[in-house]
Amino acid sequence: MTTETVSPPEGGGHIVLPVPSTLPSILQKTSPDIQETLHLVESRIEGKNFLANEPSGGGGGSRSVSVNDAAVRHSKYFFDDGNVTFLIDGILFCVHRYLFSRGSEHFSARFSRLEVRDHDHEALPPTISLDDVKCKDFEAFLSVLYPENFGEIDLSYEQWKSVLHLSTLWAFPSLRKWALSYMMPPTPHDQLLLARAYSVRDWVVPALSALCQRRAPLSLDEAIQMDIKDVVLVNTVREDIR
Repeated sequence: MTTETVSPPEGGGHIVLPVPSTLPSILQKTSPDIQETLHLVESRIEGKNFLANEPSGGGGGSRSVSVNDAAVRHSKYFFDDGNVTFLIDGILFCVHRYLFSRGSEHFSARFSRLEVRDHDHEALPPTISLDDVKCKDFEAFLSVLYPENFGEIDLSYEQWKSVLHLSTLWAFPSLRKWALSYMMPPTPHDQLLLARAYSVRDWVVPALSALCQRRAPLSLDEAIQMDIKDVVLVNTVREDIR
């Protein structure tokens, strides 16, 4: 078992995630034709730093702001005992700072930089504007932090994508791992795009191999969304198979 090191935004330390040293066992038990495709894919990416890109950094813009009268409280995620408030698209989310600073060194550093502390005697906690974050993504993320039924989280594929996005962006290793374990990309193409966008190394070879094995060639829309190296690799391996 090897490890994958992912650099979180703004120097929040490194996340070390397990990466299988070989293909998943289920793929090793496939037919000889599919195994040949896997070997062709591996041979072309071997030694070329071709498995995964580093996730983009940044963590989204944030700043402490004053709340105007136009902002409204979220109907579910505005807790009376919350001690930090996030503002997204005019919606206020009053939540518990501990859950963010405990799970993410990135947020711990951000709170320190913005001088966000527990304010027990204030009517409203300090408010931080999260720029470039969508309400639907934050709601999905909070549904994992505040599950209605512990051990039983029922999210759609799109909601898990939101959790994966924000947990990677904000360096929440445990929530990122949880999202990856629950997600089931509907197609190999979707799996490959996610693998490239969020540095999921052990999804790359299976996704590329499935694209090489399927009957239909890459469509124009699929190719446009892919890295040019992946497009060339898939087309080359398909030609070798033929």
